[in-house]
Amino acid sequence: MRADYDLTGQIVWPGAELLNRYITQGSICLDGLSILELGSGLGLTGILCGRYCQKIVMTDHMDKVLKVLQRNIDMQSSLSDEHHNRTMMCEKLEWGNEEHINNILQNHPEGFDLIIGADICYQQASLHPLFKTVKSLLSHEACASKQFILSYVSRARSIDIALFKEAENQSLKISEIAGTRTWVHDNILEGTLYQVQLRNDE
Repeated sequence: MRADYDLTGQIVWPGAELLNRYITQGSICLDGLSILELGSGLGLTGILCGRYCQKIVMTDHMDKVLKVLQRNIDMQSSLSDEHHNRTMMCEKLEWGNEEHINNILQNHPEGFDLIIGADICYQQASLHPLFKTVKSLLSHEACASKQFILSYVSRARSIDIALFKEAENQSLKISEIAGTRTWVHDNILEGTLYQVQLRNDE
């Protein structure tokens, strides 16, 4: 059956499972951090982060997805009292949209300690606006750690190559996080985590 509308943000993608496992295994300490998630979709990864970090701002560009995301946040908040002093919220962010980027930064002048994204690079056309957005966020003086963690699943060699090329074009350094490369999606696809930072010459 063919869907008559875009379901992209309403599916749990394999890369989310990879990043979620990295978080729950304690491979990265999120305690006390302020986190911005790009392409949150249903919010599975962001809500998981909300169990550990001080604040998580989940973003998406589709209004329909944001409504579902807000319901999921509200539901999770109502079910859990132990994390009542932690903040979970969602906001609209279309990659490459300077107005949206500026709104995020104005709404959170204290900045973010970490930026994350899970399985958000499955279309080559999205790479330029994505990395342009990442560069704008990492370049902001309030971005403490200057780090973007990307959970990436390889689906096409052309996108694998374009990923590194676009990062380089935006003066970003991308490196694989050791020990994270693994098979996902019933061992059909290979995924890994990348750390993306501003180049030292920036």
